[in-house]
Amino acid sequence: MKIKQLFTAVMLIMFVGKTIAQEEKTVKNKSWYVPDYVKAQFAGNIGMISLGAGYQLFDKVLYSELLYGYVPESVSKADRIHLLTIKNTFPIYRKKISENLTITPIAGFALSYEIGTNSFTSLPSIYPEDYYVPNAFHFTIFGGGLVHQEFKNKKIFSGADFYAEVGTVETYLWYAITSKEVSFGDAFSASIGVNFYL
Repeated sequence: MKIKQLFTAVMLIMFVGKTIAQEEKTVKNKSWYVPDYVKAQFAGNIGMISLGAGYQLFDKVLYSELLYGYVPESVSKADRIHLLTIKNTFPIYRKKISENLTITPIAGFALSYEIGTNSFTSLPSIYPEDYYVPNAFHFTIFGGGLVHQEFKNKKIFSGADFYAEVGTVETYLWYAITSKEVSFGDAFSASIGVNFYL
């Protein structure tokens, strides 16, 4: 039940933010709590599909987002996975390739918390002490590229980012370094996504 409430809250924030942003198109400064964009991402160690909202901070030096990620049982091969993620992306530089099109290499990190039944923050009593490390929190690093398109018709959205990334989770990287059975190629995964600007 809590998962449904969290998901509903995230979706409500996204749509209310979009509505408020549309009403305030003529106003230069919007309220601080209204997100700059809504986001959808496929894969990338933060869920098979992730949805959320984000802000451009410090004169667009940092893009910071709150995301809800989901992995169905058919993919996880266990219980469904629910994740909450704070994702931070840094544009390295921007290259304008046409009047409305900009290309940008990006890098960043994310912190995820699994709120499902597949993880724990403290070791369950059924295991001996120090048998497993807590696995509810994960740190992800990534890099990639982003293409930003400004829209001429700004009735719904003012623009969009389309991006692709390659990243890894700290535990995957650790196993790739310390284990002969895990290669560096196995430690990394790709993702694609889109940001729609309000």
